[in-house]
Amino acid sequence: MIQGIYTASTGMTALAQKQEQIANNLANVHTTGFKQSGLFTIAYQKLVKDDNDRVFANREIKADEVYVDYSEGTMRQTNGDLDLCIKGSGFFKIVTDAGIRYTRNGSFSLDAQGLLVTGDGSKVMGTEGFIRVEPNERVSISETGEVIQNGFTKGFLKVVDFQKPYELRRTGNSNFAPVNVEAVELQSQGYLVRQGYLETSNVDMIRNMVQMIASHRNYESSQKALHAQDETLEKVVNQVGALK
Repeated sequence: MIQGIYTASTGMTALAQKQEQIANNLANVHTTGFKQSGLFTIAYQKLVKDDNDRVFANREIKADEVYVDYSEGTMRQTNGDLDLCIKGSGFFKIVTDAGIRYTRNGSFSLDAQGLLVTGDGSKVMGTEGFIRVEPNERVSISETGEVIQNGFTKGFLKVVDFQKPYELRRTGNSNFAPVNVEAVELQSQGYLVRQGYLETSNVDMIRNMVQMIASHRNYESSQKALHAQDETLEKVVNQVGALK
């Protein structure tokens, strides 16, 4: 009976964590370059001994791993000179206050020094350092990432990749960092940079809404099972015990 309460409670904990992931996905459905995530759960049994040295199976359900779906979002045309989208595999390399980060969010602008920066002011890396252009003058960016202004090359965007499956962690603002600080950057292969476009979030809103409803119903079912187990236990303690 106690085991039933424990199993229901662990299941509810895993479902609550899954709801958090789904809610985060839906909250970022309009965030440029955002990648949706999900949660793997596992159910297993482990053999334990009670106070009388009797072995029994302890069933558990727990969250195992949060995963990120790195599939491409769709391209949204903006016609902005500094709005960029990577078509294919890879990330823009940027420098934030917290260090090197990688992003698919190509909504860039210029700071007071004419450096190419992200929306939060992080500097965008080129193959030979930061990229500086003259403000208020047209900038052309080729599919290879070459930044051209007034007929002169101002630099090449640094588009990098990592060995797959990716071992990256979220750091906010659609940015990622390697889980292993010694992870080796790879030159992205077969990518195109599209000027005047942004990559939308890859969140499948319909699928996430269906998963949220299903997860909520499963949570309610586990909650009812827990209450039923608790009421039965209460009767055993208060009624059956009183007959002795």
